[in-house]
Amino acid sequence: MGNKASVGDEEEIEVDLPPPMRPIPDILPPTGALEEGTTAQLATEIEEIVQKRMMESEEACADSSKGEGEKLDEGCGVSVSERKRAYVLEELLETERDYVRDLGEVVEGYLGLMRDPATEIPMPEDLRGGRDKIIFGNLEAIYEWHRDVFLKGLEKSVGDAEEVGLLFKRHERKLHMYVVYCQNKPMSEFIVSEHIDSYFEDLRQRLGHKLTLCDLLIKPVQRIMKYQLLLKDIQKYTERIGREGEVRSIAHAVSVMHIVPKEANDMMNVGRLQGFDGKITAQGKLLLFGPLVCSEGSVPLNSKPKELQVFFFEQNIIFSEAVGKKTQFSNPVYIYKAHIQVNKMSLVEKGDEEDPLKFLLRSTDPRKPSLSFLCSAPSQDGKDEWIRNLQLILQTQKDFLKAIQSPIKYQKNRLTHPN
Repeated sequence: MGNKASVGDEEEIEVDLPPPMRPIPDILPPTGALEEGTTAQLATEIEEIVQKRMMESEEACADSSKGEGEKLDEGCGVSVSERKRAYVLEELLETERDYVRDLGEVVEGYLGLMRDPATEIPMPEDLRGGRDKIIFGNLEAIYEWHRDVFLKGLEKSVGDAEEVGLLFKRHERKLHMYVVYCQNKPMSEFIVSEHIDSYFEDLRQRLGHKLTLCDLLIKPVQRIMKYQLLLKDIQKYTERIGREGEVRSIAHAVSVMHIVPKEANDMMNVGRLQGFDGKITAQGKLLLFGPLVCSEGSVPLNSKPKELQVFFFEQNIIFSEAVGKKTQFSNPVYIYKAHIQVNKMSLVEKGDEEDPLKFLLRSTDPRKPSLSFLCSAPSQDGKDEWIRNLQLILQTQKDFLKAIQSPIKYQKNRLTHPN
């Protein structure tokens, strides 16, 4: 079975289903290295950079203690935390310049050659007809925005932690370009893998690049995690300095860069879903995703409980089964089993009197009278999260129905009882 990718405003293109992409935390190599790494390694790398710069500056700014407050540098007259924060801010700017250069190698290098009608390296026939566009997704738009807007914003706010925080806050919506990029990434990897040792290797040699196209295409995924780690370090040192206004600004930026990678990861999981006949992009926002032990029917005896991966969208709850084992290089794909429309669904919070972790989801669609799933969460906290989100969306559906049926009465109730 194939999968579809949307390229800009053009018609969706049918492509063979790709192998799944690894989750974000598993694909973060340290800067300058090609082997895989983890967020912990990346955090260690940032700390090592700060320590190295501290050591290099010791000759000019020897550390000494002054009173009971922060340790001050006699030569520099600033606290150790201020110096460390300054180094992290410098690292943010320097790595942004490197990042823009790397993206430029893709857009001005690979894309430039591929678009050149006079190129001596012809594009393989199976990359024509739109498949070549899936390779890069919206990377060109990401590159142009970073080059023309975000990098310039960082350069203007260099050394000013509060301005850096405000920069991320101002561009919060724009940073969601990365969610779109990551949603496309599994199909991109699959297509590139078919030609990485032939066509794309010829292009690499022609361009004189050290990194392969795969190494360059993973840069945006790595970058959104590095933003998060750099901002957390800036927040840590700002808190030690005690500047509350700056702390609030950076804390918001940290929050933004927690949300973006999570949503990107969620969309990569959506990209692994196979067999759902509906248009996945029409299901609304993905509210929750995770494993639940489910049995079809309202009582456990109806079917043997099985762990299913459940996608909770605004419009539908989709039940799927993981196929294939998780390895160092791949994750399972999710095979569609069933779905329940949210606006035709009821929730029974206590699905089983003997098991407090169970809850029941039942379809109220008259065409599917027997469709229901008895679900068990892995923990009480897990169940609470599912119930909270389910109740919220069901209440939203009820409010919407009331507003349609009796709009005047609904508005009066809203004014009388605003909460």
